[in-house]
Amino acid sequence: MDPIKALGSTAPLSADQQAALKKLHDAATQLEGVFVGMLFKEMHSTVQSDGIFGPQSNADKTWNDMLDEKRADAIAKTGSFGIAKMVESQLRASVLGTPSSAPSLPASVSGSAVPPALSVPPNPLAPTEDEKP
Repeated sequence: MDPIKALGSTAPLSADQQAALKKLHDAATQLEGVFVGMLFKEMHSTVQSDGIFGPQSNADKTWNDMLDEKRADAIAKTGSFGIAKMVESQLRASVLGTPSSAPSLPASVSGSAVPPALSVPPNPLAPTEDEKP
């Protein structure tokens, strides 16, 4: 799948924009691979590692980790989970430098003032102005 044509475009893209979209596609695919690899790791942690021939050796563990990494990368390249596609669609506007179609926060929320309920309380262990050197 071509990452540049996959999400559609109304105006022709410059070479820099095409390169940026290619990098975004690669990064999103790698992110999906990392996520799938983490799933594999968690699945393996639920299985007893002692087989019929005794405990698993370090070489076996390393081999299985490498095999899971390759499997995760292969699954990510197929795009079957759809994580990379979602990341690409959400970051496309920011990568291309165009205004985003994402909804913006209301003016009452986007202000620079932090509401008092969300402010950080002072550290009771921090030295006071009188105690500072």
